[in-house]
Amino acid sequence: MRFIYAGVPDSGAQGTAATSGAGAMMQLLIMLLIFFAMMYFLVILPQRRREKEYKQMIESLKKGDVIITTGGIVGKIIDIKKDTIKIKSSNATELEVHKAYIAKVVREKEESKEEDNTSSQ
Repeated sequence: MRFIYAGVPDSGAQGTAATSGAGAMMQLLIMLLIFFAMMYFLVILPQRRREKEYKQMIESLKKGDVIITTGGIVGKIIDIKKDTIKIKSSNATELEVHKAYIAKVVREKEESKEEDNTSSQ
């Protein structure tokens, strides 16, 4: 028994193959650009904003601020140096902490009370 291969007739298919290949390449490039734009707006831009806010928080530290470290230690700032701060965490305990390990600044109760009084008036 003989099998006959009946291929696609070659009636000008070469020109359309080149055109469809270029079209597919353009679609791929457009999809990649859309993907990178989404990644920029969903991941990179918010991360930059958080870094900027954190840097501003570290630069605005002053004596008397109450902070929380990444280890969970709560203390009041008593001295600020270039890269470190000294905090008082209890009656007699003083700790020196690197600025990079500050997680959050919690303002003193007196300042928050003043803010509440001004906002309610």
